[in-house]
Amino acid sequence: MSLAEFVSMMTHDVVLKKRKRSSSGDFSVVSTSPSLKGFVQYGNFLVTTEKGEEVKATALVFLQDDCGIDVNYPYWMIDQTAPQVRGDMEVIKIDPVSNPLTGNTHHFECAVR
Repeated sequence: MSLAEFVSMMTHDVVLKKRKRSSSGDFSVVSTSPSLKGFVQYGNFLVTTEKGEEVKATALVFLQDDCGIDVNYPYWMIDQTAPQVRGDMEVIKIDPVSNPLTGNTHHFECAVR
């Protein structure tokens, strides 16, 4: 699949939110990346976290490689704003998918709940 074909599949509007956790355990949003294009696939998916735990994700969110997400940072939320509205989807796992020809990141697959 060409990059142009992949980008044409990104038909959903999403907002990526980076959060931080306070010493008391509360979360607050530290930055927002509005108006990103992505694709949200709803369903039940069994995901193995970085800690080896199997958890249920309620959707997979596909984001382009330039979305600004950091796979090493643990606290992300995604809101879908169009064509449906669904907010506060907690990212439980981020998988960067590389292009086998170049070795560069092609896109990100984020499991959310």
